This record gives sequence, C-alpha cells and structure tokens, in this order.
Amino acid sequence: MLAFLDLALKQAAHSPCRYRVGAVLAKGSRVLAHAHNRHRNAPSVDLRHATFHAEEILMRRAGSPRGCVVYVARLDRSGAPALARPCPRCQHALASRGIGIAHYTTSHGPDWLRLA
Repeated sequence: MLAFLDLALKQAAHSPCRYRVGAVLAKGSRVLAHAHNRHRNAPSVDLRHATFHAEEILMRRAGSPRGCVVYVARLDRSGAPALARPCPRCQHALASRGIGIAHYTTSHGPDWLRLA
C-alpha cells in the first residue's frame, strides 16, 4: 500500500495546480493507471471547474476498474503529504465504476475510505 501512495505522491509533484494531487489505480500488485490533477481552464474564467481532479483522469484512462483500489495523495506547499480524501463527487464516480476502497494521505499518515 505504501508503495502505491509513494507513486501517487510522485504524481502529485508533477501537478501545476495550487493543490497538487496525484492518484494511482491498482489491482493486486499491478498499476493500471496514474495521473495528477490538471488545469481545465483558467480560474478567472470558471473558478468552480478550473481543474480536472486526478481521480477523474484515472477514470478516463482506466478500461474496466471494477475491483480495483485507488490511492490518492496530496502535497502541501512545503512538499509534505497532506489530506487527500476524495471529494464527494469523486467518491460517487469511483464507487459507480466499481472501485470499493480509496487509500489517501493525511498530514498524520495514511488513511482509507470504503466507497461501495
């Protein structure tokens, strides 16, 4: 589990967004997809929909994610892990695609969430 969270942290480091988030989709010991959040459009144009969440990008890349586990990580300004619990919209999207568990970073260590 920690290896997948480390990979998600590496993905978050590539994000150009204010909140740097990365995500990894895995089944067993195999990584199926990885992504980081990205700008959709300028925040001055549409603040509410300024970014694609990393989880959204994973869903676009994943063929059939049923039975997979998602790992989500966020880096704060200093580069330390921060709270990366998926938002309610992403939780719903992940659960509807058959993903049952999300592991995520917090400032105190990893945590997890049952989605289904």
